[in-house]
Amino acid sequence: MIALLEFREARAREELESWLEVVREAEEQAAAARQRLEHARIACGEVLRALAEEAESVTGHAQAGQETAAVSDTGDDASPAALVAEDTAAAAAPASALRPGYDPRPPVWQPGMDDQYLSGIYRQVFSAIVMAAGPVSAQEVTRALGRDASRLNEVEKVRHRAYALQARGWLVRERGVFTPAAGPAGAAGTRASAAAGAPSSASV
Repeated sequence: MIALLEFREARAREELESWLEVVREAEEQAAAARQRLEHARIACGEVLRALAEEAESVTGHAQAGQETAAVSDTGDDASPAALVAEDTAAAAAPASALRPGYDPRPPVWQPGMDDQYLSGIYRQVFSAIVMAAGPVSAQEVTRALGRDASRLNEVEKVRHRAYALQARGWLVRERGVFTPAAGPAGAAGTRASAAAGAPSSASV
């Protein structure tokens, strides 16, 4: 009887070791699969970010070309003062004429213009970049505005506004980071109006 029990014990121990080995292999395979999933997720996010940046860049260049063509078509009668007046009038359009949540696009920067000519999130983005200690990325501006920089759509909203400001002469972009253009930076400085346009998570 004792010999039979010892035989059963040994056989049960072998079965346990076999199943434990299966569990260890399954855990290793699960860890490898989890790592592959994380790599795929990161790669997908990077590709989407790169595509969005490229699309915004193409759009910005196209808008700049259209604005240049529009200025050329006006002939000698269109003065810089007239252009400034036109953009200022568009920025001052009544809220009822705009769809909810829409910020008037920024005017083309002209000497003498400061951040008072900007509105909504455009003004917030510009003020955040002016107040930064140096060149900043769209993610850093997103954090400065109190938004969740881990969410791609939040970063892209800010990046879109920064590209629009760049296309109209307010910002300079180099290697993916933004700085104020020389003229607008001098006009804006560290004025108290930057505080008036302080980041607000309610905009956009």
